[in-house]
Amino acid sequence: MNFPLFPHSWKENFLDLQGLIPPINPSLFLLHRLVSSTPTGPKVDPSRVLQILGSHPLFPKAQVCVLNKFPDLMSKPGVSFTLVSMWATFALMVLFSDGVADIQRLLECLSGPRSPLAVLEVTEVLHCMATLLLAMRNSSIPISNRSGAAQNSPHCLGVDSQGELEDLTHEQQRILSHKIEPGQTVKIMALAGTGKTSTLVKYAEKFPELKFLYLAFNKAVAQKGRKVFPRNVTCKTFHSLAYGSIGRHYKDKGKLNFSKMSVFSISFLLRHREGQSLFVRGKTVSKTLENFFSSSDEEICEEHVPLWFKNTHGQMQLMSWMGEIWHNMKKLDGDAEKKYKMTCDGYLKLWQLSKPQLSGYDAIFVDEAQDCTPGKLFQELELQSHLQRGFPCTQECGGSILTKIPGI
Repeated sequence: MNFPLFPHSWKENFLDLQGLIPPINPSLFLLHRLVSSTPTGPKVDPSRVLQILGSHPLFPKAQVCVLNKFPDLMSKPGVSFTLVSMWATFALMVLFSDGVADIQRLLECLSGPRSPLAVLEVTEVLHCMATLLLAMRNSSIPISNRSGAAQNSPHCLGVDSQGELEDLTHEQQRILSHKIEPGQTVKIMALAGTGKTSTLVKYAEKFPELKFLYLAFNKAVAQKGRKVFPRNVTCKTFHSLAYGSIGRHYKDKGKLNFSKMSVFSISFLLRHREGQSLFVRGKTVSKTLENFFSSSDEEICEEHVPLWFKNTHGQMQLMSWMGEIWHNMKKLDGDAEKKYKMTCDGYLKLWQLSKPQLSGYDAIFVDEAQDCTPGKLFQELELQSHLQRGFPCTQECGGSILTKIPGI
């Protein structure tokens, strides 16, 4: 039998077992010795996996069968007892399944947030088992009394392939086969609904030993990320990072405005200044602030002034107003005027200018990178490498970013 796509441990064990396969229940003999030889990552706790499998109704029967029918598996030299028991129990639960629902429930157990196994590990073992069972059935080899086992696994994986565990396209396979290096930027360009986020999910699953930070511009996107990404990914928004570092200090001082600075509030601050109507001045200052916050500039300059206010005298006057307003917004000392409140975009700008070092992670995802402001916020964050994902955009590309920290 050819094993071109099977794990190396399966190939070695199959060669060792040739000539030893008994005529009764050959599938049980093969599956338990092949599946039980499957390696796992160093951080996987087999006893924890067995505890999670305990919630499945087929678990007690599978455990009794492993202990009573295959005691030799439990005494293999140099092999963890719990690791062998974990995969042997898993294989029996597949064989004992009455239908797709049993295997789907098994997948749900091992793909939950408490499971230390990566979804990719589980589905790869299931695919190998399904392939072996199908080959045995096509060769008229008796499988077991549960003759539907060879059909349930492939069908269940086929059903899953329409959801989060879909078959990878050639483009996705290229992305997953590429290990990002320090200082490198990888950009994923694709249209809506083509599996960009799911590619990032699978990338994180492929490297369970790495810690990822998933950054989004939208709170809803970050919340969704917490539901779909594995446990080695922390999901946050840019604003939540900026708030934790900068914004919370303004909140403690009662100087934080969670909405944008309105034209009315700016007009109130400029009510005693000479010039055009209060509304025009308030609108101009508001737009200038918005342009500054979305830029990579460290100071407010004439380039941020909107076109409708382009005259030399007006710009000089406006720059004086803006400098005063921005200075008072930033003040946190005891004399700080609370009418000059810091906004969310304002503390995000201060966080950007502080050039934060996002330590504690091996790599960083940035979702929907087409939402980057023209100032290219990420240049200021000094991220050393990225995996970008998003949509094509006319002026700047869309994407998400995976950042590899140097030295990892």
